[in-house]
Amino acid sequence: MSFVIVRRERTLVAGLPVRSPKRAVGRLRDPALERAWHAVLNDELGGPLASAYTDHAEEIGAYYTQTVGYECTSLDEVTDGHFVAWLPAGSYAKFSSTGDFPEVVAELWSQVHDAEESGSIVRSFVGDFEFYPNAFRIDLYVSVLETDSAPETDKAGA
Repeated sequence: MSFVIVRRERTLVAGLPVRSPKRAVGRLRDPALERAWHAVLNDELGGPLASAYTDHAEEIGAYYTQTVGYECTSLDEVTDGHFVAWLPAGSYAKFSSTGDFPEVVAELWSQVHDAEESGSIVRSFVGDFEFYPNAFRIDLYVSVLETDSAPETDKAGA
């Protein structure tokens, strides 16, 4: 498990939301999610591919809204008909990996759970997001509680 704590500015992810109170983070196959990605990838995108997890549902221990789409820096970059997920500035644990989809996604979320269980991170659940710099890499940012140590600043996103 390898990660770095970074300080990020506000992040906007635009695209199509997938909502389900029963959808667990890191689930490998989800037909609704696959349909949303298919629709987004057939649209004109306002930025690099990304996905946001918001609206944490404590009663099921997971997020229930995942916005699949792209990172944007302003609302002017949002494609008509797309929803915008807003993730606040703050401290995030950045996990990165390369591999084949969707297995690489499950591997990264497993690292997050291991970091939680070991006490290496304490999640704040204000929102998490994934950036996809290329077809085989994911940079996963997990919101964490502020610590006394000064985190690195990660302004670029991916």
